[in-house]
Amino acid sequence: MEPGANWFYFLSRAVAGFFCWILFRPSRQGVEKVPESGGFLLAVNHSSLLDPVVAGTQLVRPLAFMARSTLFRPALIGMALKGMNALPLEREGVGISAFRSVIDHLSRGGGVLVFPEGTRSRSGRLGRFKGGVVKLARMSGVTVIPAMIVGSDRALGRGRWIPQPVHVEIRFGDPIDVLDPKEDTSDALARIRKAMVRLAPECEGEDQFADEMEN
Repeated sequence: MEPGANWFYFLSRAVAGFFCWILFRPSRQGVEKVPESGGFLLAVNHSSLLDPVVAGTQLVRPLAFMARSTLFRPALIGMALKGMNALPLEREGVGISAFRSVIDHLSRGGGVLVFPEGTRSRSGRLGRFKGGVVKLARMSGVTVIPAMIVGSDRALGRGRWIPQPVHVEIRFGDPIDVLDPKEDTSDALARIRKAMVRLAPECEGEDQFADEMEN
Protein backbone atom coordinates (compact mmCIF):
# COMPACT_ATOMS: atom_id res chain seq x y z
CA MET A 1 0.00 0.00 0.00
CA GLU A 2 1.22 3.49 -0.85
CA PRO A 3 2.44 5.63 2.07
CA GLY A 4 -0.38 7.81 3.40
CA ALA A 5 -3.18 5.64 1.99
CA ASN A 6 -5.28 5.35 5.13
CA TRP A 7 -9.01 5.63 5.78
CA PHE A 8 -8.74 8.82 7.86
CA TYR A 9 -6.87 10.63 5.08
CA PHE A 10 -9.36 9.60 2.40
CA LEU A 11 -12.30 10.55 4.62
CA SER A 12 -10.77 13.96 5.41
CA ARG A 13 -9.99 14.52 1.74
CA ALA A 14 -13.52 13.61 0.70
CA VAL A 15 -15.05 16.06 3.19
CA ALA A 16 -12.62 18.84 2.23
CA GLY A 17 -13.16 18.12 -1.46
CA PHE A 18 -16.93 18.40 -1.06
CA PHE A 19 -16.74 21.85 0.54
CA CYS A 20 -14.13 22.98 -2.01
CA TRP A 21 -16.44 21.91 -4.82
CA ILE A 22 -19.38 23.81 -3.27
CA LEU A 23 -17.40 27.02 -2.74
CA PHE A 24 -14.71 27.15 -5.43
CA ARG A 25 -15.54 24.64 -8.20
CA PRO A 26 -11.85 23.65 -8.43
CA SER A 27 -10.38 22.30 -11.66
CA ARG A 28 -7.01 20.89 -12.69
CA GLN A 29 -4.73 20.76 -15.71
CA GLY A 30 -1.88 18.37 -16.41
CA VAL A 31 -2.51 16.05 -13.47
CA GLU A 32 -1.31 13.17 -15.66
CA LYS A 33 2.22 14.60 -15.27
CA VAL A 34 2.27 13.48 -11.64
CA PRO A 35 3.90 10.00 -11.58
CA GLU A 36 1.59 7.10 -10.80
CA SER A 37 4.12 5.58 -8.42
CA GLY A 38 7.35 6.50 -6.63
CA GLY A 39 8.31 9.41 -4.44
CA PHE A 40 7.98 13.01 -5.61
CA LEU A 41 7.94 16.57 -4.30
CA LEU A 42 5.04 18.76 -5.43
CA ALA A 43 6.34 22.35 -5.52
CA VAL A 44 3.40 24.74 -5.29
CA ASN A 45 3.02 28.51 -4.97
CA HIS A 46 1.62 29.66 -1.64
CA SER A 47 -0.82 32.54 -1.29
CA SER A 48 -3.64 31.02 0.75
CA LEU A 49 -4.48 28.58 3.52
CA LEU A 50 -6.49 26.80 0.85
CA ASP A 51 -3.43 25.75 -1.14
CA PRO A 52 -2.72 22.44 0.67
CA VAL A 53 -6.42 21.55 0.50
CA VAL A 54 -6.67 22.30 -3.22
CA ALA A 55 -3.50 20.35 -4.01
CA GLY A 56 -4.52 17.37 -1.90
CA THR A 57 -8.07 17.11 -3.18
CA GLN A 58 -7.08 17.36 -6.85
CA LEU A 59 -4.67 14.42 -6.77
CA VAL A 60 -5.67 10.77 -6.86
CA ARG A 61 -2.55 9.75 -4.97
CA PRO A 62 -2.27 10.57 -1.26
CA LEU A 63 -0.26 13.70 -0.56
CA ALA A 64 1.71 14.39 2.61
CA PHE A 65 2.31 17.78 4.20
CA MET A 66 5.03 19.12 6.46
CA ALA A 67 4.24 20.60 9.87
CA ARG A 68 6.21 21.75 12.91
CA SER A 69 6.78 18.93 15.38
CA THR A 70 5.32 21.07 18.19
CA LEU A 71 1.89 20.89 16.52
CA PHE A 72 1.73 17.15 17.18
CA ARG A 73 1.06 17.64 20.88
CA PRO A 74 -1.10 16.65 22.67
CA ALA A 75 -1.20 13.05 21.45
CA LEU A 76 -4.79 13.15 20.17
CA ILE A 77 -4.00 16.08 17.87
CA GLY A 78 -0.84 14.32 16.79
CA MET A 79 -2.81 11.21 15.82
CA ALA A 80 -5.24 13.30 13.77
CA LEU A 81 -2.43 15.14 11.99
CA LYS A 82 -0.62 11.90 11.21
CA GLY A 83 -3.87 10.48 9.88
CA MET A 84 -4.05 13.42 7.47
CA ASN A 85 -0.45 12.68 6.37
CA ALA A 86 1.20 15.55 8.22
CA LEU A 87 4.94 14.90 8.62
CA PRO A 88 6.72 16.45 11.63
CA LEU A 89 9.65 18.77 11.04
CA GLU A 90 12.15 18.57 13.86
CA ARG A 91 13.11 22.20 14.43
CA GLU A 92 16.01 21.20 16.65
CA GLY A 93 17.50 19.07 13.88
CA VAL A 94 19.92 20.07 11.18
CA GLY A 95 19.99 18.75 7.63
CA ILE A 96 18.73 15.18 7.29
CA SER A 97 17.81 14.89 10.98
CA ALA A 98 15.30 17.74 10.69
CA PHE A 99 13.61 16.10 7.71
CA ARG A 100 13.87 12.44 8.68
CA SER A 101 10.11 11.81 8.57
CA VAL A 102 9.82 13.53 5.18
CA ILE A 103 12.77 11.66 3.68
CA ASP A 104 11.40 8.37 5.00
CA HIS A 105 8.01 9.07 3.42
CA LEU A 106 9.62 9.92 0.08
CA SER A 107 11.92 6.90 0.16
CA ARG A 108 8.89 4.64 0.62
CA GLY A 109 7.38 6.06 -2.57
CA GLY A 110 5.10 8.77 -1.20
CA GLY A 111 4.41 12.30 -2.43
CA VAL A 112 5.06 15.42 -0.34
CA LEU A 113 3.80 18.97 -0.83
CA VAL A 114 6.39 21.72 -0.47
CA PHE A 115 6.13 25.50 -0.78
CA PRO A 116 9.40 26.86 -2.26
CA GLU A 117 8.53 30.34 -0.97
CA GLY A 118 8.41 29.05 2.59
CA THR A 119 5.54 31.33 3.57
CA ARG A 120 2.36 32.78 2.12
CA SER A 121 2.64 35.60 -0.37
CA ARG A 122 1.06 38.90 0.67
CA SER A 123 0.36 39.99 -2.91
CA GLY A 124 -0.71 36.68 -4.43
CA ARG A 125 2.37 36.71 -6.67
CA LEU A 126 5.39 34.47 -6.37
CA GLY A 127 7.72 35.54 -3.59
CA ARG A 128 11.34 34.63 -3.01
CA PHE A 129 12.31 30.99 -3.31
CA LYS A 130 14.35 29.25 -0.64
CA GLY A 131 16.72 26.36 -1.24
CA GLY A 132 14.87 23.79 0.86
CA VAL A 133 13.01 22.17 -2.03
CA VAL A 134 16.24 21.44 -3.91
CA LYS A 135 18.08 20.20 -0.82
CA LEU A 136 15.18 17.94 0.12
CA ALA A 137 14.95 16.53 -3.42
CA ARG A 138 18.67 15.74 -3.38
CA MET A 139 18.60 14.18 0.09
CA SER A 140 15.73 11.90 -0.89
CA GLY A 141 16.60 11.35 -4.56
CA VAL A 142 13.21 12.29 -6.01
CA THR A 143 12.00 14.56 -8.81
CA VAL A 144 10.13 17.84 -8.37
CA ILE A 145 6.70 18.41 -9.93
CA PRO A 146 6.05 22.16 -10.40
CA ALA A 147 2.48 23.34 -9.90
CA MET A 148 0.60 26.62 -9.77
CA ILE A 149 -2.66 27.30 -7.97
CA VAL A 150 -4.60 30.12 -9.58
CA GLY A 151 -7.36 31.98 -7.73
CA SER A 152 -6.75 30.87 -4.14
CA ASP A 153 -5.44 34.32 -3.19
CA ARG A 154 -8.77 35.83 -4.21
CA ALA A 155 -10.75 33.01 -2.60
CA LEU A 156 -9.01 33.22 0.78
CA GLY A 157 -5.87 35.33 0.65
CA ARG A 158 -3.60 36.31 3.48
CA GLY A 159 -5.43 38.39 6.10
CA ARG A 160 -8.86 37.10 5.04
CA TRP A 161 -10.97 34.74 7.13
CA ILE A 162 -14.16 34.54 5.10
CA PRO A 163 -13.80 32.54 1.85
CA GLN A 164 -15.09 34.04 -1.38
CA PRO A 165 -16.78 31.87 -4.07
CA VAL A 166 -13.96 32.22 -6.60
CA HIS A 167 -13.02 29.52 -9.11
CA VAL A 168 -9.70 27.90 -8.19
CA GLU A 169 -7.49 25.92 -10.53
CA ILE A 170 -4.27 23.94 -10.07
CA ARG A 171 -1.91 23.39 -13.01
CA PHE A 172 0.78 20.74 -13.01
CA GLY A 173 4.01 20.95 -15.02
CA ASP A 174 6.54 18.42 -16.27
CA PRO A 175 8.79 16.69 -13.69
CA ILE A 176 12.11 18.43 -13.02
CA ASP A 177 15.32 16.59 -12.10
CA VAL A 178 17.49 18.63 -9.72
CA LEU A 179 19.67 15.75 -8.51
CA ASP A 180 22.91 16.80 -10.22
CA PRO A 181 25.18 17.85 -7.32
CA LYS A 182 27.29 19.91 -9.72
CA GLU A 183 24.37 22.25 -10.41
CA ASP A 184 24.20 25.24 -8.08
CA THR A 185 21.14 25.36 -5.87
CA SER A 186 20.28 28.80 -7.26
CA ASP A 187 20.29 27.45 -10.82
CA ALA A 188 18.07 24.51 -9.86
CA LEU A 189 15.69 26.90 -8.10
CA ALA A 190 15.61 29.10 -11.18
CA ARG A 191 14.52 26.13 -13.31
CA ILE A 192 11.74 25.24 -10.88
CA ARG A 193 10.61 28.85 -10.69
CA LYS A 194 10.60 29.28 -14.45
CA ALA A 195 8.49 26.14 -14.85
CA MET A 196 6.00 27.40 -12.27
CA VAL A 197 5.77 30.86 -13.80
CA ARG A 198 4.99 29.33 -17.17
CA LEU A 199 1.95 27.72 -15.61
CA ALA A 200 0.63 31.12 -14.49
CA PRO A 201 -1.66 33.22 -16.70
CA GLU A 202 0.37 34.74 -19.54
CA CYS A 203 3.61 33.95 -17.66
CA GLU A 204 2.86 36.92 -15.41
CA GLY A 205 5.80 38.34 -13.52
CA GLU A 206 8.61 36.18 -14.96
CA ASP A 207 10.99 39.08 -15.51
CA GLN A 208 9.92 40.90 -12.36
CA PHE A 209 10.86 37.98 -10.14
CA ALA A 210 14.03 36.91 -11.95
CA ASP A 211 16.30 38.33 -9.25
CA GLU A 212 14.13 37.49 -6.22
CA MET A 213 15.95 34.30 -5.36
CA GLU A 214 17.78 33.08 -2.34
CA ASN A 215 19.47 29.81 -1.50
